[in-house]
Amino acid sequence: MHKPRGLGHWLGIGGVFALGLGLGFAGATYRATHEMRARDVADFDAAHSRVEAEEMRLLDLDPGQRQVFLAAREQARQEMLRVLGRNRPELDGILRQSDRKIRPMLSPRQLAVYDRLESSLRRSLPERAAGADD
Repeated sequence: MHKPRGLGHWLGIGGVFALGLGLGFAGATYRATHEMRARDVADFDAAHSRVEAEEMRLLDLDPGQRQVFLAAREQARQEMLRVLGRNRPELDGILRQSDRKIRPMLSPRQLAVYDRLESSLRRSLPERAAGADD
């Protein structure tokens, strides 16, 4: 004989369902947060590759279009690096000015992190090319 189920049974099932839903949401949030952090600390080339892949997906270019597009983008990137390299002394001056404002307010722990971040930023800037006084 089948015994009717009471309110406690249904509340238990609802509780298990809610717990599963909460754990799934927490796991997805944790994973998304770590993926975003990994993207945020990626160097310029990794970020550039990610943006380029997304552009390729959105534009849905055929192979000929893709080749022309990528060649034009690479030429523009090289030109931008040349311009940034030519302006490197000015960029360094801007960074030194911000350093003078930022460094005094940081704790020793924060200063160590800041130095690491600044070092990474400066390494990512293009070097001034020899004879770049054009």
